[in-house]
Amino acid sequence: MAKMYQKLALRGGEGGSEWDDDVYKGVRKVYVGQDLSRITYVKFEYVKEDGEEVTREYGTISQHPNEFVVQYPDEHITSVEGSYNKVGLYATEVITSLVFKTSKDRTSPTFGPNLFGVVNGTKFVFEDDGKKIVGFHGRSGDALDALGVYFEVDSLTTSNPLYKLEAQGGAEGQVWDDGSYDGVRTLRICQDDCRITYLEFEYVKGGGSETRHHGVKGETPSEFVIDFPNEYIQSVEATYDKPKLFRNTVITSIRLETSKGRTSIFGYGVGKKFMLVKNGYSLVGFHGKEGEAIDALGAYFENVPTPTASTPGVVDTWDDGDYDGVKKIQIGLYDEGVSFLKFEYIKGNELVSGDGHGKMT
Repeated sequence: MAKMYQKLALRGGEGGSEWDDDVYKGVRKVYVGQDLSRITYVKFEYVKEDGEEVTREYGTISQHPNEFVVQYPDEHITSVEGSYNKVGLYATEVITSLVFKTSKDRTSPTFGPNLFGVVNGTKFVFEDDGKKIVGFHGRSGDALDALGVYFEVDSLTTSNPLYKLEAQGGAEGQVWDDGSYDGVRTLRICQDDCRITYLEFEYVKGGGSETRHHGVKGETPSEFVIDFPNEYIQSVEATYDKPKLFRNTVITSIRLETSKGRTSIFGYGVGKKFMLVKNGYSLVGFHGKEGEAIDALGAYFENVPTPTASTPGVVDTWDDGDYDGVKKIQIGLYDEGVSFLKFEYIKGNELVSGDGHGKMT
């Protein structure tokens, strides 16, 4: 049975290189190294579904790392608290402290430079009502620049895992969540001079379609059509900012890219940029926050096999056999060509009706 995972966005600075461990059955150990001003090193020991252990490490070791052991499989990490700040001569913010909490109410030491447990900088917390953390992602170079987590959220009845990427943008507005579908067929987007004000999605579910809309619809929306199921959205790049004369931070631009390499850009690329992408997965739904505009945006991704384009009627080989001649041909057409063929043959003094090939439209 597949699982649903929630990926929470990075907290910290924008330096270093991005890394992503994805998800595992659980976390067995965490190692943390530090210098006098920041967290410089992390190492995670994960356990896969088959029991195999996998180790991932990032940053640089400046002192002997400290270890926090989880009593797996009877215990798991449920919370990570931390802080980030600009330190010394570094141009961007880095992680300056980390604390791990478990399902057995155990708490790790406060890793990182601190005086009597007091930490400086912007604080953050990753937790979700006791759900277990099953993976980490982040940014690192000489130190740990940023950190994010994966939570195991729920069990699914489908065979494919589902990832819910956290909505990013402003904190205001009403939460909306379209859930997940087979795919997205059409997007309609409205914008004003500085914001994305309206989003409308036409989703595909089974043999039908469902439409969801959010924000305030203005003039005629711009439309972007996906050739589903032969094409899917593979990534969304967006920006958010607090425009002048408005009190809310909102989405200011959206850039879509499909599996066929097509792109479409809406709005104005002003503010902080973020990405909604899961390599090798297709986007199957959106969620976010709304008010007079689109305040925040997140997405669902699923590893759904996408069929390649086909021409109706010639995928499977067929052979009607040998006759004296052809009396009648029945042809079915669709927008892009021939969808159906059927022949009436002559065999001696008799007429023989052949099988139909393709799909009658």
